[in-house]
Amino acid sequence: MSYRYLGNKARLADWIVGEIGRVLPRGATVADPMCGTASVSLALARAGYAVTAADALTFPVMHARTRLLAKRPPEFSAFGGYRDALGWMHAVASTQGYFFREFGAAGSPANGRAPRLYFSAQNAAHIDGIREGIRTLRSDGALTEVEHSLMLHHLILATNKVANISGTYGYFRSALSAAALRPLTFEPHTFEDTPGRHVVLQGAVEDLAHKLIADAVYLDPPYTKRQYAGNYHILETLAREDEPVAAGEGGLRPWMDQASDFCYRRGAGNAFRATLKNLDVGHVFISYSEDGQVQEDELMQILREFGTVALQEQSHVRYRSNAQVKDGAVMERLYHVEVF
Repeated sequence: MSYRYLGNKARLADWIVGEIGRVLPRGATVADPMCGTASVSLALARAGYAVTAADALTFPVMHARTRLLAKRPPEFSAFGGYRDALGWMHAVASTQGYFFREFGAAGSPANGRAPRLYFSAQNAAHIDGIREGIRTLRSDGALTEVEHSLMLHHLILATNKVANISGTYGYFRSALSAAALRPLTFEPHTFEDTPGRHVVLQGAVEDLAHKLIADAVYLDPPYTKRQYAGNYHILETLAREDEPVAAGEGGLRPWMDQASDFCYRRGAGNAFRATLKNLDVGHVFISYSEDGQVQEDELMQILREFGTVALQEQSHVRYRSNAQVKDGAVMERLYHVEVF
């Protein structure tokens, strides 16, 4: 699944799961309550673990349901099958709705500013047509939860490929790129019949921590000041199927209710403590970059309040959302806390 995403662990997933495998036997239960694109969740499932995936945002939940719960193509009886559902997404009639108005190159945003060039006019109208159709199918009871999530998963991936952005959705390019002029495409999903019984939840880790029943928890908290809720507001709107006020020049949805304390230098340490305090598991694994808000010595001190700590490191290519972000290698750290 090709996806440019802050902190994406797709390239590190096998290493992370390999380190977890040194501690936990196949068949154990692992919770991944900050799952993002669910790359590590899927890698854990492939390795034979039962996985509980969750996230505070809605669009990662759509990815997790698709990657973990859709172990084979759903029936899609409303269309006659999965391939026909993809065909419908490609051919559905376009409409000039919310996305066309607020995020399309020929739009007229409600706040009176010039069109926001997140998408070509054609793609914005196509997105609106798909959104309207999916909402109607869902309200008519024609889609199961997994089918609904799978269709939104496809819409999010297709939208992401043609978005006129440099990395995240904080703002758009000043002119439409060649990629943004391409039509939406819907590539078939590769379904994986992983052996474990998986669960997908939604909620902030601080709220879910005390509810998680697992042998271990894998935490992948944000490590920079960039809030995911703001930087991926358009994908969140696709997943929520709503039409929020598109505020300011960038058209951001209201997102402060989904802000993470891990993104704030003054709050990140306490966020680690609050989360660990509420977990009732024998092992906690934590991915954290050397670029993180909490420095290594401070984080080690926090973690040692809760158990014996071991540390593994892996160098990998730093994520660059735009030309201003420094490039080169960055050290990813995987902390293992064997809880007292």
